Amino acid sequence: MKRHYRFDILLFASALLFGVGNVPQASEQWQPLQIIDVGNHPWDSSPRFRSKTKTFFKGPNDSSLIYAHFLPRWDMAPPADPLGPHYHHWHEWAYVLDGDFVIHEPVSPQQKSGMLSHFTQGTWLDRPAYTLHGGGWEVGGMRAQNACTLLIFEEGDGSVVTLGPEGDHFKPDFPDQPEPYLPDWQAVQQYNHPWIVHTTTDLEWETDPNAPGRLLKWLSDDQKEGFRARLVKIPPGWEAPPQHKAVYYRQASRFIYLLYGDLTIAQRNEPAEAGTTVQLSRDFFIYQPPYSLFGFADGAATSTGAVWLEVIYAQGLAVGGGRIEIPSHLE
Repeated sequence: MKRHYRFDILLFASALLFGVGNVPQASEQWQPLQIIDVGNHPWDSSPRFRSKTKTFFKGPNDSSLIYAHFLPRWDMAPPADPLGPHYHHWHEWAYVLDGDFVIHEPVSPQQKSGMLSHFTQGTWLDRPAYTLHGGGWEVGGMRAQNACTLLIFEEGDGSVVTLGPEGDHFKPDFPDQPEPYLPDWQAVQQYNHPWIVHTTTDLEWETDPNAPGRLLKWLSDDQKEGFRARLVKIPPGWEAPPQHKAVYYRQASRFIYLLYGDLTIAQRNEPAEAGTTVQLSRDFFIYQPPYSLFGFADGAATSTGAVWLEVIYAQGLAVGGGRIEIPSHLE
């Protein structure tokens, strides 16, 4: 499929000044989209979280995007949680693809059995650094009812700090600290709290003012930290408006995970390319780094309709980047 781009010199010069339609001159600035078929990605040889996992994307700071599948429980014994209450030095988020699971959310380091949160299909978790989670089951309580599959993105190295007399830090110890490095969990001045949204019951779809016919559910939007997450839905036969044909960010990065249906995009590595039509289906993942073009193909973008999870970072792949920029598009 061929596309033609006409760059007017005066328009381009004004774009450089005002940041509208700014197209880098050097082709080496452009980055390709990364497209991963998670369904066909191999399982990890060393799984995480006492589950089956696929670590299908690695980012800076040893960050990981993981597809995790937890088997159902086969008895009524309290679930084993060898970690107990713990926290991380980095932010993480998760989205439940199917099934359910239960986790403790303590508010105090002295608390053994925190509030039981029951995550079901569509539950969104936005967990800041220094947020306590996990715990014991001494008082009984709710158990997961089914198997569970979820996405989880750890912005750090997967390391954990546990509490109590046997508190430890592991996987891995920080390289710039003497061994063994044991953070003083009692010196933490304030523990944070998670943002949990049950998207099927807490939110309703709303129209997207920037794309007629498209619907949104807003999951997180932290303007100071530069972190946004939304669910996006388009109906069968939806056609993208012109400004969505080829979109890019100068500093921001975007994750797209297809939850339902099919999606047809035009993949190009730089503006001068004609582009290749790519058909995506459920459990396909797209990573759009800065100066990477994402656009829908001409005509219908979907035949069945589509729903996807979209996560955007203002800078890098961790919170703290400030306000997210307005995306640019090719003229």
